[in-house]
Amino acid sequence: MNEPKAVRTAAQALAQQRADHAKPATKPTTTAIVPAPTTAVAPINAEDARRAYLDEVAPSSIAGRLIKFSKDGKFVFADDDEGVSPDEDFVALCDETLVGYIKFNSDAPPDREMGLLYQGFIPPRRETLGDTDETKWEPGLSGQPTDPWRNQMCLVLQNVATRELATFTTSSVTGRRAVGNLLRHFDRMRRAGPNEYPIVRLRPGGFNHKDPRVGWVPVPAFAIFGKAPRDESVTPDTSVSGSLNDDLPPGLR
Repeated sequence: MNEPKAVRTAAQALAQQRADHAKPATKPTTTAIVPAPTTAVAPINAEDARRAYLDEVAPSSIAGRLIKFSKDGKFVFADDDEGVSPDEDFVALCDETLVGYIKFNSDAPPDREMGLLYQGFIPPRRETLGDTDETKWEPGLSGQPTDPWRNQMCLVLQNVATRELATFTTSSVTGRRAVGNLLRHFDRMRRAGPNEYPIVRLRPGGFNHKDPRVGWVPVPAFAIFGKAPRDESVTPDTSVSGSLNDDLPPGLR
């Protein structure tokens, strides 16, 4: 005989429903998706990228022919020792001046810590470049140990007649002073007319040394003979009034 099925009364069914509703609801489990942090990419400056590329493939700081100041007190081209005429006009592209330190290596290209002065480059302090142990320095022309790092300035010049470029480079105190004096003149020009360059002639100067045994000491000098607009299509002004207008009294202009 089959057993009778359990029969729930209405009160029992209602009690069961209440018990079911009293149970806490079970929340479905979910997996939180956290987006990966994004890395901000700095925009590439086209000018900086171009300069970095050119520094890599063509690290030379020399534009055109190299001009130096010789031991006998003359401006000469370094490749053939040909003298530069003291009556030749050059536009001094002062805002292209390179400054900093250079270290020449016997069997490799030189090391440079240099940049454009008028683009905000600040030369490093000498002690940060290494090679500070003087006992390891090679002897120089004087026979004394010479610092392998030279404080150098490179001034870019453009021949007015031929438009050819040249670069005067110097590591001497008197040479850097001559370039510095020219740059001070250029700064005065910028305040008066920011779109002009000075025109110079390379004429050696000098002074009598306080030690009579040394005598006359030749130094490089840049004689200012005019000014030129940055626009090369305009004929430079080499008149006396053009070159000395800021210094001459009104009656002599």
